[in-house]
Amino acid sequence: MRLVAIDPSITCTGWALFDVQSERLLGVGKIKPLPPTYTLANRLDNLQSQIKSFLSEIKLTKDDILICESPTSMKDPSAAFKVEQVRCIFEALAREQNIQVPGRINPRTIQYEILGLRGRQLERAIVKELAVGIVERTQKKNLDRIGFSCSTENLKKHQDIVDAILIGSLAISRVKSALASETPVDIYLRSLERIVTRTKFKAA
Repeated sequence: MRLVAIDPSITCTGWALFDVQSERLLGVGKIKPLPPTYTLANRLDNLQSQIKSFLSEIKLTKDDILICESPTSMKDPSAAFKVEQVRCIFEALAREQNIQVPGRINPRTIQYEILGLRGRQLERAIVKELAVGIVERTQKKNLDRIGFSCSTENLKKHQDIVDAILIGSLAISRVKSALASETPVDIYLRSLERIVTRTKFKAA
């Protein structure tokens, strides 16, 4: 079983591909649509073609999983709507190819469980710096193996990939726990996210 984690964006989407059993990182990359000088319809159409080609290239099957980061708070509702369209394109095309799409990963859960953040939301720049540090420490061997520089400077240039790696890391632990408990992954993800939201984020 493989898992591809997606950090969706209308400007640049990061992805990270993992082997679930070994938790080994197999590949990373980005998908960039047309620039904002094109209409949104043209950009989404171009992005859909790129995503379709990407999913075919990595050859996921019905045993494999695609998981996107769930929506986060955005000051601009228009931007949030555009990102949701990108997210839905990934999920719809994955389902069309019989790839499992069991749910999404909450970015606040990543901050809590992987970055170790508690309480009030920190500034975005601080969170991003912590994310780069975690990936640099935990994925250096894997990133070196696939030919992607794990230097701090390079990771900062590819924050979309950093975020996708963290999404995938948490998603794998969720998937393995679901399999171990013989619970369908989609049910496990939904129930766990409800628990996490009630017990952790309300207190913050």
